[in-house]
Amino acid sequence: MPKGFPEGKTVRITAIYLFIFISCIYLLSKSYIYDVEQHAQRYQVAKSIVENGELSIPESTYSMRGMDGRSYSLYGLGWSILAVPLYVGGKFVGNPENFTLLLNPLVGAATVTLVFLFSIALGYSRRSSLVVAIFYGLGTLAWPMAKQPFDHIVETFFVLLSVYFMHLQFSKNAMIHIILSAICIGFAINTRLVSILVLPALLILMGAGCGVSWRIVDKNKIFFKNILIFMLVLLPFIGLVLFYNYYRFGSIFETGFQLLSVETGLDFFSGTPFLTGFRGFLTSPGKGFFYYSPIAIFFFISIVPFYKKHRCTAIAFILVTVSYLLFLSRIIYWHGDWAWGPRYLLVITPFVILPITGLLDSDRWQKNNPFIKLPVYLVFTLSLLIQISAVSVHYHNYFINLQKDQKVQFTVVHAEGFPPIIEPDPEIHFNWKKSPIVSQMKEIKRIGTEIKNYRFVELPNNATNLEKIKALPVMNLFDFWWIYMYYIDNSHKDIVALQVLLILIVVGICGYRMIKISRRDALQPEVS
Repeated sequence: MPKGFPEGKTVRITAIYLFIFISCIYLLSKSYIYDVEQHAQRYQVAKSIVENGELSIPESTYSMRGMDGRSYSLYGLGWSILAVPLYVGGKFVGNPENFTLLLNPLVGAATVTLVFLFSIALGYSRRSSLVVAIFYGLGTLAWPMAKQPFDHIVETFFVLLSVYFMHLQFSKNAMIHIILSAICIGFAINTRLVSILVLPALLILMGAGCGVSWRIVDKNKIFFKNILIFMLVLLPFIGLVLFYNYYRFGSIFETGFQLLSVETGLDFFSGTPFLTGFRGFLTSPGKGFFYYSPIAIFFFISIVPFYKKHRCTAIAFILVTVSYLLFLSRIIYWHGDWAWGPRYLLVITPFVILPITGLLDSDRWQKNNPFIKLPVYLVFTLSLLIQISAVSVHYHNYFINLQKDQKVQFTVVHAEGFPPIIEPDPEIHFNWKKSPIVSQMKEIKRIGTEIKNYRFVELPNNATNLEKIKALPVMNLFDFWWIYMYYIDNSHKDIVALQVLLILIVVGICGYRMIKISRRDALQPEVS
């Protein structure tokens, strides 16, 4: 394992079991394929890198015209770079696009494992660390986001890994951790530029790691030395961002969104009143963070004792969370449609969940206090049910139903040479009658009732686009790859059943082993 990870054979074995366990669950709940413009652009960049050794992509409805007249993606390079090995591997099996869709489930499982390791590094027990990792992996937005083809999973992993390494530098004062932290945040910035908001939190941890007992002059020298090394390592990643901007749009400061803003007349970065976006993220039934990750509510109970035990790390966690909330609440499309839940807030989720480990390690919890344990278990059960509903039905169903059945008008903003922007009225997110969670439950009931009689039939050419979309398998079947293959490709029923059975066996074995280790730790905790 890389230097800096918690030592101890049991920790390593538990981390491996956890990664395999979550990977299998995420892979089992994966969709067959996603026809989403963001994924299409990122995938085309990965394909272009491998096939042509360049960064332009084929012209399409969703591409953006660059300074040289060719088409480019509007998004960062990070996801596409990580997808290159999967694309190459996919070429050998004849389906590179579907193969690249494995990236998010695998990185999502790695993030869950990192939550476990981070909790161990904070000094909490293996059992509590394992439980809180499960809370994050199966009880929050992390599960649906690992299924959907956005880049927030990659951003979250590298942001969390960067903070993790800087926490190790704070606690162990090893230069390698500063270097690794800079590499990770550099890759996060190349995935989503908004990750730059994490830098102040990293600097706080870096400064705290200079030694509390040293003279102020020595601390300042070490701090500035650490900043210099951090910035030198980060500089090539910043250079890559600037190069990519220039390569596409002729200016190192042009990300494409400024051009899009000028052509469409939309104010992307301050087009929403702050209180509207802030209230939307926290309390709206359509995008409220705690509705989609109810287990995160225990952050408010846990943060004070967590702060007392890990003051600087707690400040860093809070700063990351507040920075994202303050920035994202002002952007015009704060809701991140079309998507399930407040996808932009996935990156703050592990920082909200991790302090809960302190509650699980507290004396009150260890004494089996029912007034603490019962609410936590009940809320986690609710969280789990919400995530299961989220992964069971394709999230596009909700938006199609808004258009076709509820007759909600969508705004369409289009400019020549730029991708169109099609969005519902943001006010729907504040309307309980149009809550995606409620809609998802209704869709599960509908599909469960009608699925036995479903047969895919091509509609006539004079059918409307919405009618054709509503007839698609993705709108009438549960959104799992093995369900699609079972109903659409009858020739592979036995193979599909065997694949699902093998995955379930692996899930069962890993789950059993983790429970066994957890019970042993409860009887005789091992110091690692």
